[in-house]
Amino acid sequence: MLHSMSNLILKCCWLAFLALIPPAHPFLSPLQQPQRQRLATNDASRHGRLLRSLPPSLETLVAETIDSDRKIVIVTGGVLSGIGKGVTASSMGVLFRAMGYRVTALKIDPYLNVDAGTMSPLEHGEVFVLDDGGETDLDLGNYERFLSVSLTKESNLSTGKIYQSVIERERIGDYLGKTVQVVPHVSDAIQEWILRVAKAPVSRFSKSSSESEISTDEPPEVCIVELGGTLGDIESMPFVEALRQLQDNVGYKNLCFAHVSLVPEMGDPPEQKTKPTQHSVKQMMSMGLSPDFLCCRGSTPLEPGTVSKLSMFTAVPKGAIISLHDV
Repeated sequence: MLHSMSNLILKCCWLAFLALIPPAHPFLSPLQQPQRQRLATNDASRHGRLLRSLPPSLETLVAETIDSDRKIVIVTGGVLSGIGKGVTASSMGVLFRAMGYRVTALKIDPYLNVDAGTMSPLEHGEVFVLDDGGETDLDLGNYERFLSVSLTKESNLSTGKIYQSVIERERIGDYLGKTVQVVPHVSDAIQEWILRVAKAPVSRFSKSSSESEISTDEPPEVCIVELGGTLGDIESMPFVEALRQLQDNVGYKNLCFAHVSLVPEMGDPPEQKTKPTQHSVKQMMSMGLSPDFLCCRGSTPLEPGTVSKLSMFTAVPKGAIISLHDV
């Protein structure tokens, strides 16, 4: 009698516990679907889950980038300015072009000038004039020479340009009376600009004899984006946030970050110091960005111990740490 009573009490407690569990727990519901249905749901969510809150113009560009499998490489810099981001970005473009891909480039300058035409060459170097008359940063001259392409003034984005674009849209009522803010309006405008340039065909002004004829109306397959200045500068914060959102929108397989940093040598005998790069990557991570490649400037090639230490403290695989030493 006592045994049957205890069994009854246990059964009642078990039924009461089951009654507390919701019939379709959000964590368990994907596991309860057949595999074919789960795959279909994932495919639908790729274009729906992240794009649902985006403006239609940005949603269209994001969907086109995903469907065309276009790759975007963001080159950032840390520790100090003038570390060689432009040459690094151009060199990456050369490698992609040697593999047969169509490549374009975009330079982001965080200054408030609309373009480089009114800036003193003593402060920012000579102005490079493009074929369409755009007065741009000298880095675009590197891009054209390395990639053998003819870029446009859209390939140089400054804070002045993006704010001018957002204010003009606000004046004509594009934002339908909403309070215009850096996030989401400016960050969305930056993402739209990057994706427009990434899909815009570029014309070649030279080609090697071994390269097949490529029509100028074909969209690029790879876009190299250089973020000017040093990560942590206050004027580049809207661009950093826009790039973080862009990686979430297009997916991690379509956008990666290559961070250029400094590994100095000190002492006698000289010893390679990784602390500046460690702090630079930590600052980058604090902004929501994680480097996929680490490009280390220095006077001598990186030693194996230095590579191991950098990999351990930055979570970048050893094979993705590149030595950019003086030659």
